Amino acid sequence: MKNSIKFLNAISICLTLFLVSSCTTEIEGTAEYPIVPDSKIKSISFDADWGSESWVYTYDSEGRVTTIANSWEGGEPEIITFDYSAENLVITKGNNSTYYKLDDKGRISRELWNDEGTEYAGFEYNSEGFLIKIIEHYDGEDHLKYENKITKNNITNRIRYEDDGTTIREDRVFDYTIGDNSSSIHQIYAVDSEWKVISGLYGKQSKKLVKNYVRKLASDPDSNYGASYEYTFDDENRVATQTKNGTGSGGNFSESWSYTYYED
Repeated sequence: MKNSIKFLNAISICLTLFLVSSCTTEIEGTAEYPIVPDSKIKSISFDADWGSESWVYTYDSEGRVTTIANSWEGGEPEIITFDYSAENLVITKGNNSTYYKLDDKGRISRELWNDEGTEYAGFEYNSEGFLIKIIEHYDGEDHLKYENKITKNNITNRIRYEDDGTTIREDRVFDYTIGDNSSSIHQIYAVDSEWKVISGLYGKQSKKLVKNYVRKLASDPDSNYGASYEYTFDDENRVATQTKNGTGSGGNFSESWSYTYYED
């Protein structure tokens, strides 16, 4: 009877919470289903009022991204290549190549901004594998740009600093659903990229799916900017679509993503 009550309480929680992708209940230490498989992302399609873009990914045997077919407004794809042959990484997009240093776990530790390597963005990870700091190094000094706070395997705060590296510009505070982010969908945007973050190049993504966030602006403490997320799911309980509706200094906005996955 005790186990039945625990199960019914857990189901009730699952039914009443908003934006659920999977609900995991604990009965005497045994996890109940559904389970969201850890599937590699095959494609991402993005749509907003100002345009649409898509990316189709291929991977090597080690699970690293090797190419991305990038299309803008449904046009002819441009191939982005990832070259790991020099023990670091070169990403080439069109006629532009960017050079990166990797750490011993294959994560990006520096994005080099000049040939001498004296100016760069630096990336620091905690012992659990989460990105916790981004610094910009120029004029011989480090300038802290972003700092992430982690609680229970989720990034709860993305703090952005002014160019001086000490003055807080914005604290973006995230709440999460109980839905699993098993395919490591990128939602925090400390690294401002739709496509470079796939396959763990910048460490782990949050364990759960974002429910909403609030932007706390140092320059406007009374502002109420932020966004909420809605999801649909495929037959394997993976995110099929994600829609973000919010408001910022420019007014209301809506953005959406759709995802497909490689099947094992």
